[in-house]
Amino acid sequence: MAEPARSWWYRRAAARAEADGDDGERPEYDRPEDYWPGVAHFQLTAPVPGGRVPFTYGALLPSQPPEALDPATVARHAAAVAAGERPAAVVLGWIDDRYVEALHEERWLVGAILDGHHRLAAYAAAGVPARVLLLARVGEGSGADGGLEGLAEVAAVYGCRE
Repeated sequence: MAEPARSWWYRRAAARAEADGDDGERPEYDRPEDYWPGVAHFQLTAPVPGGRVPFTYGALLPSQPPEALDPATVARHAAAVAAGERPAAVVLGWIDDRYVEALHEERWLVGAILDGHHRLAAYAAAGVPARVLLLARVGEGSGADGGLEGLAEVAAVYGCRE
């Protein structure tokens, strides 16, 4: 995702307003660039429906500049995807529960891409859901509020296993 207006960081407010029954009107000073995470990124095409938190927004942040990807390598992976292969990317992920303006609870599945930038670019170009191996710390004291609960909700939607 390289366009701020199409990113969940911006679009989530409209989705939240719709769910809350608001008119969705945004002040004229409310610009997509103000919500931008600062880097082109990959994201889930739709929010993940949840339990306690209505939606989980998903974003994968690159650990190298997307513009530095080798087109030949992306093309090689794209050919593999077109042939039915599903090479996995490796992502370090976590759940981030937060309150927006102390009114709206939301949840994010955030991932840092460790390996597989070219594979993810190939999946995105083909419009095929990417296969991702998500590494997350679980157990007692494992981070942000809702971490295990949020991971379990996302895993259930996608039929994942531990």
